Amino acid sequence: MLPSPAMPRFPSISAPAAAMPASIFARLVEKLARHDGETYPFHLGDTYLSPPVGARLESLGTPEVAGDARNYRYGAPAGDPELIAAVRAKLAARNGLEVGPGGVQITCGATHAFSCAARALFEPGDEVLLLTPCWPLFRGHVLAAGACPVEVPFSSRLLAEPGCNPRALLAPFIGPKTAAIYFVTPNNPDGKVLGRRELDAIADVARAHDLWVLADEVYEDFCFDGRTHLSIATLPGMAERTLTVHSFSKSYGQAGFRIGTLAGPEAVVTPIRKLANHSVYNVARALQGAALAALQGGAGFLAAARVTYEQARDLTVARLELPCRVPEGGSYVFVDLAPRLRPGETPLALLERLAEAGILLAPGEAFGAASASYARLCYTALPRARLEAGLARMAAVLGSG
Repeated sequence: MLPSPAMPRFPSISAPAAAMPASIFARLVEKLARHDGETYPFHLGDTYLSPPVGARLESLGTPEVAGDARNYRYGAPAGDPELIAAVRAKLAARNGLEVGPGGVQITCGATHAFSCAARALFEPGDEVLLLTPCWPLFRGHVLAAGACPVEVPFSSRLLAEPGCNPRALLAPFIGPKTAAIYFVTPNNPDGKVLGRRELDAIADVARAHDLWVLADEVYEDFCFDGRTHLSIATLPGMAERTLTVHSFSKSYGQAGFRIGTLAGPEAVVTPIRKLANHSVYNVARALQGAALAALQGGAGFLAAARVTYEQARDLTVARLELPCRVPEGGSYVFVDLAPRLRPGETPLALLERLAEAGILLAPGEAFGAASASYARLCYTALPRARLEAGLARMAAVLGSG
């Protein structure tokens, strides 16, 4: 049968691929290349800390690991049983989530987890609520599934108006095509930690309108000022409709290993597993072993990292000469560039000016249209001395504006 003339074919590409956003950093990296001197990469969400002892690259080169024949063979598409068991134990002990053996999928980082989840849950034409500002790549996952991302200003409003009604923030955006709600807590990029009041509001809306919920909890281990993390899947009626994603990249400094976890009802995780199977087959087994070592022996690392990051947050907020709210958790401050713009200058032009001076920040518009005048700065990316130097360089550039 001949293909329909309307079908994509050479040299056409698919509509979702054409709609996919390009890298938010490309233009800034180009400007950075003009700088001859030390650079300060505040744009990526990373850490300078080495992973816990026993969960590093040198551990992967031990005779025990190198001699384990399993590391050279295909593994189970769901993930290695030992790691799945440890993740289930962690979910029960720290998150209050009781998940069956078929309710966990090991993925190539949280990015892969959300990619598979979006393809499993969304149909073309669905609308997915993104509680903004939020992680930029999730928008691409929605578009790749043929669905429509709908931005809902949420954490920014909660920070600006602490007494506002979170249900009222969601209500105007619910429509007949709404299929799901996605949110991050602690938030990337503004550091808002959603408490019981806000999570109850999201849960009420999800239950009332039969929506899926995708909970991005990759920063769960870094709540500050005595705050605690709460998983929305533990609320009444939410376990059956929630997919919860965590990451070893953020918690244990293993971003290069690309290990993430997705947990949820087995009826949903089963089709997600098929998608993971068809995309990567299985995650590298030696790296799963490193993740397992971090989970089993990383409690001290987490406690020390939390203190280190909170101190870095305090230093950053104190030294910044831009308006920002004190982050309640996570790895970032979200700063308003508007007061430092030259006449006629756009926020992107100011970011390019900073890049030419060796300072890279993430453009705010990538996190939501309402954040166009903002930029995200990662305060966990550099050790204290370089953090201080980078903030001083940034102040000098802004002061010369």
